[in-house]
Amino acid sequence: MLNAIWQGIAAFFNFIFNLMKPIGMMVDVIFIIIIAIGCIYWLVYEQKVNKGKTRNYLADRVEGDKE
Repeated sequence: MLNAIWQGIAAFFNFIFNLMKPIGMMVDVIFIIIIAIGCIYWLVYEQKVNKGKTRNYLADRVEGDKE
């Protein structure tokens, strides 16, 4: 029973890794682009907050359930 589960997991990972071979470095490039866009957004947002043009909604406290 357990052997079948582990064999199924191994087959799933082999399938995923075989799909990743043609993609190659594109996954890394996609992550680099996403991270760069996030950093640019954060820097622009920080400038707007420092100049007082917008409210700092990233620093607002979340109110929990009041008992």
